[in-house]
Amino acid sequence: MATLIATAMLGLTAAVPAHAEPQGDGMEQAPFKNPAGHFCVNRLPKKTAPRTKVHLKPTCYQTATEAIKDATGGKITDAPVDGKGIGSPEFVAKINAYNESARRDLAAGQAANILVAALFQLEYYEGEVDYYTSPDPCNGWAWDIDLYGDWWDNRTSSVQMYNNCAAILYQFSFYGDTYYVSTNFYEPYLGDFDNRTTSLQIL
Repeated sequence: MATLIATAMLGLTAAVPAHAEPQGDGMEQAPFKNPAGHFCVNRLPKKTAPRTKVHLKPTCYQTATEAIKDATGGKITDAPVDGKGIGSPEFVAKINAYNESARRDLAAGQAANILVAALFQLEYYEGEVDYYTSPDPCNGWAWDIDLYGDWWDNRTSSVQMYNNCAAILYQFSFYGDTYYVSTNFYEPYLGDFDNRTTSLQIL
């Protein structure tokens, strides 16, 4: 079970950034639809250090079909246009099968991207979706992803982790309260952490 934990318990330290605390912590703010597109794909860079900090510029689409096709290199082409059911066990099984194929390609020295995480705007895997792909498998080294100032700042209500990856959600930019999402865990509702994610670590 995902558990709300204090950063100090994890032994993680980070400097407090200069910007002010985000407004509306715990309450989603308008606009409630992402102007850039309802379904986004973020491409994580290749890991070069135990912690790689990034502020990504996702590619966003109006349909889940386009986003999933992009995230899987054209391997999954039958995602529903409106995204209904993309968090279901049946569709997650397709993602897992794709990831197994991508890992085999990487092991053979071929280029591939693994789908490692999905943030959902609403509980139970509904609403807008923010996907993350990686050229590396999760191996304990972490990506630090800052959402501050982006549309996704304080909008995450449910999370899915794939390919043996886990996540730490942060209330602010790598400080404040945290919420741990276990390896390969599907968290349909973040409870007290609903709409409170300003940054995250994928590891």
